[in-house]
Amino acid sequence: MNGENNILDGLLVDRTTPLTEILKRQAYVIERRGPAGIALVVDRDGALIGTITDGDVRRGLLAKASLELTADEIMNPDPIAFREGQSFREILRGLPSELEKRGRRTRRFLGKIVTVDEARRPVRVIDYHQLWEQRVATHRRVVVVGLGYVGLTLALVMAEEGYSVTGVDADSSRLEALRAGRSYVHEIGLPELLREQMGNRFLVDNEVPNADVFIVAVGTPVVAAGPGKQPSPDLTQLEAACLAVGERLSVGDLVVLRSTVPVGTTRNFVGPLLERVSSLRAGTDFHLSFAPERTVEGKALQELRTLPQIIGGLNEDSIEATAALFRELAPTMVRVESLEAAEMVKLVNNGFRDLVFAFSNELVKMAAQFNIDAAEVIRAANRGYPRDPVPMPSPGVGGPCLSKDPYILAALSAGPDGAVPLSVHARRVNESMSAFVVDEVIGELEARGKDPRDSIVLVCGLAFKGNPETGDVRNSPSMEIARLLKGRVGAVMGHDPVADPADYAAAGIEPVAIPEGFRGKDAVLFLNNHPSYKKVDAFSLSRSLNPPGIVYDPWTLIRREEVLATGCVYMGLGFSKARRIVTG
Repeated sequence: MNGENNILDGLLVDRTTPLTEILKRQAYVIERRGPAGIALVVDRDGALIGTITDGDVRRGLLAKASLELTADEIMNPDPIAFREGQSFREILRGLPSELEKRGRRTRRFLGKIVTVDEARRPVRVIDYHQLWEQRVATHRRVVVVGLGYVGLTLALVMAEEGYSVTGVDADSSRLEALRAGRSYVHEIGLPELLREQMGNRFLVDNEVPNADVFIVAVGTPVVAAGPGKQPSPDLTQLEAACLAVGERLSVGDLVVLRSTVPVGTTRNFVGPLLERVSSLRAGTDFHLSFAPERTVEGKALQELRTLPQIIGGLNEDSIEATAALFRELAPTMVRVESLEAAEMVKLVNNGFRDLVFAFSNELVKMAAQFNIDAAEVIRAANRGYPRDPVPMPSPGVGGPCLSKDPYILAALSAGPDGAVPLSVHARRVNESMSAFVVDEVIGELEARGKDPRDSIVLVCGLAFKGNPETGDVRNSPSMEIARLLKGRVGAVMGHDPVADPADYAAAGIEPVAIPEGFRGKDAVLFLNNHPSYKKVDAFSLSRSLNPPGIVYDPWTLIRREEVLATGCVYMGLGFSKARRIVTG
């Protein structure tokens, strides 16, 4: 981004800048592959007041054969400028009227367009060819291989933006559901988008068809090679997808890898595999890039259109072909210097998040030694202190990405000294929270004179997170806590506002409804932060438990005073209020 700004600065001149200086600046910009054939004239505040093109220079020299001309004498005082943030499609729609105002014809326009901010300061110079390329891009045939959360949300958003998209998946049950207009991915707005696009701009298949663009979004789960071994990614699905895409590749096609992979995979694994199957050369015959997905489950449709899109390519042409593809979706293209840099971005984002969550969760274990509410400590530490806010602790950090990406990142720091990489230590801290929570609950049951083997526990919130809501129970800490409890208590029942009950019933967790599901339980655990749990009547809930009931509330969703008023135990992460507050 800084490089782009520096190049733009080279285009800026004021009214008094001589022609010789303008030409020197243009040579500097061309050397750095910036926009050729234009200079931007700005006032003292940096606002755009004119442009100078090669045509303006020629006309000035013909009128006055002198290099002593200044910008003021040759500039066009009425340049075409659009507000930054407008999509290329909006600019294309607005261009004819802007040209008409100036008595110019669209079909003869091959110039440049400037985007400006609210103060009319130049932000970017766009070549008309780029606009036309994007108009053509929406007519490309796009194939998305892998219709999980990442692939399905992207495919439908691209279809809504005008692309002709075919989604490919090996799971026939997924294809059957999609053809019937049913989404197996819980995402607000996705069912409506599916019904609107299915059979229109969005089709599904179990085989990869011919296309112009192939986006690979299959899963790359991590698996442990054995006891004590660090988990590593399984690229089996990725290999199968690349073999299928390679058989369909033609000259000029674009392949975009979106799956999370170890650094170096696109260049050293995907590229050679595609070349071997297709007999084409990556970077010469077809484009190859890596453009990571960074959306959060529950907000994917929004974030696909608001988050910057990272792009790394095998070469510059691959980067620009990918930018043209995503330009209508993302507000900003962040071009990085290599495939490897783009691969690393996703790992950095998730590895860092997992690390800071681990700090808070390790703090919980320290505070537990003194029966201190760690969340209260963190809130006090953050209050009025603007630097580096500490996140709230949780009963575990999971989900499809944070449970594996830190391990993939760790491969970059593995050294001969055998030291545990920081990202692995953080992951182990977060994974250890499941056993910590179970030990806390079992200990409290015993402290209240209850035999855990005769106790019934209700686990609420089985998806890996509650806000933004998702129904995804993959790699869910709540599911792991329920599994560990099953081996130590009499029965475990479950509830989730969004997740399919069949998904946790398959794990031996009996689904119940609430509030009736609270009745007769010895302990109730609220393990994700779904907003609906804030509406629970804490007083009625507590009175319906087997006394003395235990309410475990690590997300501070329940009104603790109402719990304590019934004689029940209120527990947070690492502490129990009942040990400090005696109630009747």
